[in-house]
Parts: sequence; structure tokens; C-alpha cells
Amino acid sequence: MLSFYRNLAKLTRNTSKLIGKKGTDLPGKVLRKLDKDILIKLSKQYDEIVFVTGTNGKTTTSNLIGHTLKEAGINFINNFEGANMLDGIISTFAIQSKNDTKLAVIEIDEGSIKKVMQYITPTKFVINNFFRDQIDRFGEIDTLIATIGEQLEGKNIQLILNSDDPFVTRLSKYGNNNIYFGIDKDAYSFTDYGISESKFCPSCGTELTYDHVHYSQLGYYHCENCDFKHQETKYTVTKAKVEPFIELSINNEDSFSTRLAGDYNIYNLLAAYSLLKELNLDNDLIKNGLGSYTPKNGRMQSIRISESSMALLNLAKNPAGLNASLAIGNPIKEQINYLLVLNDNGADGIDISWIWDTDFNIMKNQNIKNIICSGKRAEELALRIKYSDVNANVVVRKEIKDAVKQLKNYQEKYALVIPNYTALIATQKELENN
Repeated sequence: MLSFYRNLAKLTRNTSKLIGKKGTDLPGKVLRKLDKDILIKLSKQYDEIVFVTGTNGKTTTSNLIGHTLKEAGINFINNFEGANMLDGIISTFAIQSKNDTKLAVIEIDEGSIKKVMQYITPTKFVINNFFRDQIDRFGEIDTLIATIGEQLEGKNIQLILNSDDPFVTRLSKYGNNNIYFGIDKDAYSFTDYGISESKFCPSCGTELTYDHVHYSQLGYYHCENCDFKHQETKYTVTKAKVEPFIELSINNEDSFSTRLAGDYNIYNLLAAYSLLKELNLDNDLIKNGLGSYTPKNGRMQSIRISESSMALLNLAKNPAGLNASLAIGNPIKEQINYLLVLNDNGADGIDISWIWDTDFNIMKNQNIKNIICSGKRAEELALRIKYSDVNANVVVRKEIKDAVKQLKNYQEKYALVIPNYTALIATQKELENN
């Protein structure tokens, strides 16, 4: 019967692609209509099931892991296209499964953990960070973390946690044989743009004391009133450079260069490294995989848009992510253009008030010529920029196709293109069209 379901999933996916859709979720939706417990049955053959989540960076982290395993010649399945909710995960298990595959690496949307874990329990769970995101869908961070904790409790899952984030550390009590990763205090100097989530102790409510802050709530902390604190890390970035691509040293031993820009990707690389080490992959294979990964999914992806211009495409969907993306322009000396795209579809979260928590003044000392605002909420985006200190020509083009066409007409060497979630694929497609 499972072979029938797998063939049906492949047929559904191919049909969906023929009519111009991605075909990532529909096969799972069809199979779930036929058998509500299909994911339980499809996942039974796997000895190791790894979940990867976090508000920011889960797709990059999952793809770093997947790329490294592929380069190492290891059989596994991975939802590399980012279909990280229930139906997409079902599709991944149905379409990619082979009889000799015993490892699954699954990116999972943090808001879908409760639904997915009704059917499947991972053996390992990588959790990178929690930032305020899509409040209308997830609720506040405290609510989200409490919900995730309920799913983890009593299930004997090894948690691989970012100790620098107190929200992530809160989940420690639900895991078994936990592993922690983080960045040394003096390993790299992040710019902290002042957006901070709650910094209160989850055990007693006392304000946390920070010995060092990397950015936002990430850093070294402890509670003066109880024993809640930054946990000792097994895997630690001891030195990092970003010029503009990241070079890392981990535990003062493993050093390697990467093809990833954006200093926030230091955490994604470290999370991937930690998981791969816990899967007992050889050091040289890990460094080769992480060092050779090139983004192709709108996460720090470079796209040539004209003979003279290169666009750097990066998804951002919350204040912390957008701040990090805007900061990419800081070291660029040449004159640059921006294309910012903001939708408010269901998967984005219809509440876009988070743009007022973003620090657009990050851009004020950059050499910007034009900023194009696009998407369903382009006007609100332009209004937000008006209330910043950014000095640039601001243009509104609601249709993504029109916005990208205008961007391609500019002659500047670099363009930074930052869409939110549902705008990403359409923007990427238009950028890549000749």
C-alpha cells in the first residue's frame, strides 16, 4: 500500500508542476485525505529523524546539513525546497523515500511542530533561535515556546540547542542528553541594533543579567535569583571573519572558509556543524560540505540581473531578520539600489506592524540611490522609510514584475533585494528572467 501512496504522490507532484505550481504541498494534502495517519506509516523505516527549526535561518541550516550529507555520499531525505508544514513534510517522506534510506533531515515550521508531532517524533531536534514573528499566527514567543515544550516533554528527544538564546535554553528541561552550541564572547563583533526580545528569566521572572550581548537577546546571561543561565557549549565558534564571506574556527580546531555572507549565518553554520558532528560525520567531510555550499533558495543568493548589476537576494520576515539583511549594505562602498517587497498573505502573517520595529536607520550611512517598495503593502513600507533618516529616492511599484523591471533598468553595480515569505518565489523568478 505504501508503494501506491508514493507513486500517487509523485504523480500529483508532476501534474502540479505541469500547471506551473511547485508541487511541494499538494501530494501531502492528497495523501492525508486518503489516510490521516499516512505520515506515521511513511516515517516508520527511519532510524534517525532530525528536525531543524528556529524563527530565522532554519532553511539555510537544513540545506547546509543536506548539502554536506549529499557531498559525503550519504543516503537521506530532506525537504530542501522549504515545504516545512505538515503537508510538505508528508510530501517529502512520500516522494523521496527509498528502502535503504534510514536518515531524514526535516526543516519544520515552528508554528507547525504541534501538528506534525501528532504523527512523528524526531530522534534529534536542532533549535537555533526564537524571535517575534507572525504574532497573529504564532502568538507571543512565550506562548510558542510553551506549546513546543508540551510536544517535547517525555519523548526522549536529543535537543541540539543554541545556548546563546535564552528562549531556546528554556527548552532544555524537555530534552535528553542535550548538546549546546554558541559563539565565544570575543569571537566576532556583531552590531547590535537594539531590538531585544524579552530578557527575563523563564523560571522566576527576574530580569536576566548579561555578561555579553552578541545581538538582540543572544549572548551570555544568567539569573541572579535562580540557577537559569547560559549553558556550557560543546561546539563553540572561537573566531569568525566576514569579508564578505564567512570564515570560522570552531573549538580552536576546525577552521574553514565558506561561500556564505551575512554575519547572522555564523549561527546557521554552527548549528549545522553541531548536528553533523552528532551524526558522527568525519571532520573533513563536514568542512568540505559547509565550505562548498552556495545558496540557491533566496537566502543570500547572488543573481546577475544585467551586464553591470548583481542582485543579492535575501528573505526577511521579522524585525531581527530585516535588520540583519539591511546591514549587508554597510560594507559596500559603491552606490547601491534596494528592492523591498512586503506581502501580508496568510503565510506571512497579516499583521505587518513589525516593520515599525525594524531599524531602517541602519541604511542611513549607506550609499543608496534608489529604494523600490513592492508587494501588497508597498505603500506602508514606503511610509515607514519616510519616517527614517534614509536619504534616497523612494519609488512604489506594487506589482513585483514591474518593480524588478525597474530595478534592472538601473545601472548601479549592486542591488539588495529583500522580500518577505510569500514574495520570495515571485521575486526570485522575476530576477532570474532575462
